[in-house]
Amino acid sequence: MKRALMLNAIDPAIGGVLIRGDRGTAKSSAVRALARLLPDYDAVEGCPYRCDPVVPSRYCDECRRRAKERTLLVVRLPMRIIDLPINASEDRLVGSIDIEAAVRAGTRRFQPGVLAEANRNLLYVDEVNLLDDHLVDVLLDAAAMGVNVVEREGMSVVHPSHFILVGTMNPEEGELRPQLLDRFGLCVDVVTLTDIDERLRVMELERDFLQSPHAVHKASAEREARLRDLLQAATRRLTRVSLPDAIRTLIARLCLDGSVAGHRADLVVARTARAICALRDGPVVELPDVLEALELALAHRRRELLSDRQAQVQELASRAAEQLAQIQAATPSETTPSVRSDVTQQEGASGGESNEGWTTSESRESPTNEAIEPESDAVIQLRTFTVKKLDLPRERQARRAAGKRTSTKSETKRGRYVRSSQAEKVTDVAFDATVRAAAPHQRSRRQAAPDAINKLQLESQDLRQKVRERKTGNLIVFVVDASASMDAEQRMLATKGAILSLLRHAYVRRDKVALVAFSGRNARVVLRPTSSVDLAERRLERLSIGGTTPLTHGLMTGLKLIKTERLRDPQVYPLLVLISDGRGNISLFGEEPLLEAQRMAGQIKQEGVRAMVIDSTRDFGSQPGYPRNRVTSLYGAYAFNVCGDLAERLGGRYYGLFDLSQNSIVDSVQREMLRTGSA
Repeated sequence: MKRALMLNAIDPAIGGVLIRGDRGTAKSSAVRALARLLPDYDAVEGCPYRCDPVVPSRYCDECRRRAKERTLLVVRLPMRIIDLPINASEDRLVGSIDIEAAVRAGTRRFQPGVLAEANRNLLYVDEVNLLDDHLVDVLLDAAAMGVNVVEREGMSVVHPSHFILVGTMNPEEGELRPQLLDRFGLCVDVVTLTDIDERLRVMELERDFLQSPHAVHKASAEREARLRDLLQAATRRLTRVSLPDAIRTLIARLCLDGSVAGHRADLVVARTARAICALRDGPVVELPDVLEALELALAHRRRELLSDRQAQVQELASRAAEQLAQIQAATPSETTPSVRSDVTQQEGASGGESNEGWTTSESRESPTNEAIEPESDAVIQLRTFTVKKLDLPRERQARRAAGKRTSTKSETKRGRYVRSSQAEKVTDVAFDATVRAAAPHQRSRRQAAPDAINKLQLESQDLRQKVRERKTGNLIVFVVDASASMDAEQRMLATKGAILSLLRHAYVRRDKVALVAFSGRNARVVLRPTSSVDLAERRLERLSIGGTTPLTHGLMTGLKLIKTERLRDPQVYPLLVLISDGRGNISLFGEEPLLEAQRMAGQIKQEGVRAMVIDSTRDFGSQPGYPRNRVTSLYGAYAFNVCGDLAERLGGRYYGLFDLSQNSIVDSVQREMLRTGSA
């Protein structure tokens, strides 16, 4: 984590760093501590964007005008950390019209936003995965382009916005969309310490800091000074670091071998390798620099999960050395760097200190329950179904936009401002519309009050309310029985095909699909909410089948997943799809398994979650039209249809499917969405 932060400080063009990790692993503390190492910089005096006086190409419009008239004065400023809260509006992020200037002086002036404050500083976004998607789009566009373009409310403003972007997130609270995830240059995973001595050291540091903060800072001052000098020296050396053609070719090959999408990975790895080389005071990028850069740049771009990271690193190093030798043999005339002898040492390092206390990066696979652990004797390879188009209706909320991707009216200040309206109580003023409503009455009002202080005369009837819209979609959570039974393999095959079908058009609609599988003695999240077909195929490629049936665990895990997604987007429209025979036999709270499952079903209903139950039993009792309350011996130890009973307690529909297949599941989901939703 510290290594990635330092590399971005050396070369902000890397594209920032995303820090993923458990709660309480010092993610925010590390980011804020970085400010103590960042150097002061020269800026144009009086410029709200702190333009660099030695780079005229990055001047704002005002500095360009002033530079033609006179010599610009320079002031020394410290680098700051600018926070972007998750409840920030688009106006606060990009900037808007200065309301005070408009009301008092009748002038139209731009009020800079967070992107203006962040120019030449560090922009920190905590819980970036909970930020609205359209705000993340704007943020990452500005980070990539280095400018912020504002076209709104009759203004056209372009100003520089070069900053070090750092985002932190807890994956348990929801993932970023793959398209946004790829926009971060580097990514590191921070895990909870498991070594007792290290945990004790954390407690001792906190105790010492609470007793005497000044003493702790004083004890670290010398080490911080060395790090600061090292950082500044590396920044100066960066332009002199060369990247041979052989290394460029190697980077391209290794990114292809990593099955990453797009070309951004190649560019980021090249920049990161140069920054690593500058940090170690090397003139030419070498193989170990590339290997370390790959670990930082591909952690969030790989298409396959890493089951054994150490073995994967060793394999990558061996393959990279072989490919580099082949490239050098093909171009003998080119001067290429030699493979340093510390390759093996670097690839096997597990956190040893280097570069004056900065540890080399290790991109660990986050220990979430997304990693599918074999729980039984049977592990099946799932084949790919031919997906079919499924058009689901939208939420049961009023709509005004047309097209495939419609938006829901937002009752909060979050969302894109699309129009204005009159309202009895104005809580979010649409200033442009308010001014237009008041404009025809200005002459008469000024004549009636010639001594008024404000040039713009407003009355209550002029006020207009902003109408905001947010992109929302359905969240379909499959809770699937993965225990050993006659129809287990067929159930999983059909479920995978249904998920891929639903995801085919999910991206443009903001729909998401998730999968919870339960077997053995617990439930696991196989697929977190996503609209990516590629990600779903990777996660669903192998599923473990077998063991007992912890039905209550599956329902509880599905509910937790939905509640977590609601934290990120309160307007999400969830549907829980339970696919099981209903024969739970593992207790969660020490009670009878069926009673626990029934109680959990009632809790899901109280949470306002739509649900449906698909009975996977393959006998005549599950045929369409079969009475779900009919007493029969076909349901094991229970003398009634358990799935039908659960459907009633969930407040949803029961579907008995004689031939469980992909299309039958998709059709059932479609009927449920049509029944509860509206186009």
